[in-house]
Amino acid sequence: MLIDLHAHSYLSKGCELDPRLVLERAALFGLDGVAFTETNTQDGCDELFEIGEKSRVKVFVGLELLTDRGQYLCFFPKPEQAPEPVQMWGSNREKPWSAAECLPKVRSLGAAIIAARPYDRDSSYPAMDYVRSLGSLLSGVEGYNARVKQTSNDLAVEAADALKLPCTGGSDARGSLDEVGYGATFFKRPVESQEQLVSALLAGEFWPVMAGELPRLTRPGEAQAARGGGGGGGKRRRRPRR
Repeated sequence: MLIDLHAHSYLSKGCELDPRLVLERAALFGLDGVAFTETNTQDGCDELFEIGEKSRVKVFVGLELLTDRGQYLCFFPKPEQAPEPVQMWGSNREKPWSAAECLPKVRSLGAAIIAARPYDRDSSYPAMDYVRSLGSLLSGVEGYNARVKQTSNDLAVEAADALKLPCTGGSDARGSLDEVGYGATFFKRPVESQEQLVSALLAGEFWPVMAGELPRLTRPGEAQAARGGGGGGGKRRRRPRR
């Protein structure tokens, strides 16, 4: 099952994408689901779930949490019941929220946490090697983000390999519908609900997927396999010609 685990809609500041059109675009490229990970909020999750009821592409909801040490995709079993970040840590206008404070709290609330674009120097406060200290809190690392330079994605894969964590993939679509479909995550088993998504993320049975004419991405486990230590492979698909 293919799910884009990192997409945005008009519920994120600075994004104007209509979630209905995102889902239509996702269906065109064979995706089974889209997780809308709005920046620093899950307000509007009821609207997204309602839209999903009328779509053949399943809708999931996450939270793109921006901290002083990187970005994190947080998936709660019941996002409509999870407190908003501003309720827990106050305003972040003066300074970003503390990763050291936020991540343990989010995990204690039952969320699965994915380190997003950790080595992207073009983002504010990238996690960089701080991500390597978070193994006990993370369910995975975003090893393929379609908006991030390939070298940054490769460093994320190396960090995941060192942490013995699986990688996710996502489009991070936010500027244009043309960005939808360029990244996804393959799940070994069907994911039919938000609760099943969180369970699958916590179980670690998923792999990153990239599409289009892009450079090859090293998959988690391939480094060990090359050294004779075994390991799993990844999935790859191509974008249909327009």
